[in-house]
Amino acid sequence: MQTESAQLKGIDLANNIVVPTKNFSLARVEMSLTIKDNIEKPIMKTVFKGNTELAFSMIKTLVKRFVESFGFSTKMPPAQIEMLTVDTLERFQYESIEDVILFFKMARSGKLGTTNRGVDSNLIFGEWFPKYMEMKAEERERQHQLQKSNLSTEQRGANYEDVMKTYQKNADKLFEKKVAAYVDRIVKNMDRQILEDTIVDWEKDPVRKPYVNLLKAKRRTIK
Repeated sequence: MQTESAQLKGIDLANNIVVPTKNFSLARVEMSLTIKDNIEKPIMKTVFKGNTELAFSMIKTLVKRFVESFGFSTKMPPAQIEMLTVDTLERFQYESIEDVILFFKMARSGKLGTTNRGVDSNLIFGEWFPKYMEMKAEERERQHQLQKSNLSTEQRGANYEDVMKTYQKNADKLFEKKVAAYVDRIVKNMDRQILEDTIVDWEKDPVRKPYVNLLKAKRRTIK
């Protein structure tokens, strides 16, 4: 169900990119995107399974928007737009829609490199795309190390609790042995009446009461 929900959200985003609804703003979407969040997004190959026409239309819209953002005097001809769309679909098939949007944003803002000669597939996918994928790989590794660190911390906490519980059990057993030895010493010269009086005293004492059964067990030997 979670996969289906993510796929439907992807389809909805794609439709809004191609034909924006009244409240949709691609600029706002761009502003909210991070590489960290994109790692969790469904890949385009999954989102557009059986719907390649929508995938092509969406990428073409993003490509045209991206190319026009540079404002070069020489505009990219339609045939080149088509080829760039195909190249983008191919390179990003195992990445998310959000990756495409963020990649184009970072590329046009110079975060992946600059250009004075216009843009083409060689520059976009030969230089800028590998940089973006390297950044994504580094972020994925950071998250992996963080998860390992958190797990290690949880394990250490669990191990500490286990050690303390074991220590407490051993300490309780050792104390019980000391109390039993103490009882053995004090009853050596007791008769039955003194034993019963001592039992009554221990039952009234909250500290000694938990061990009163040790005294009561002596009834079997003191007549």
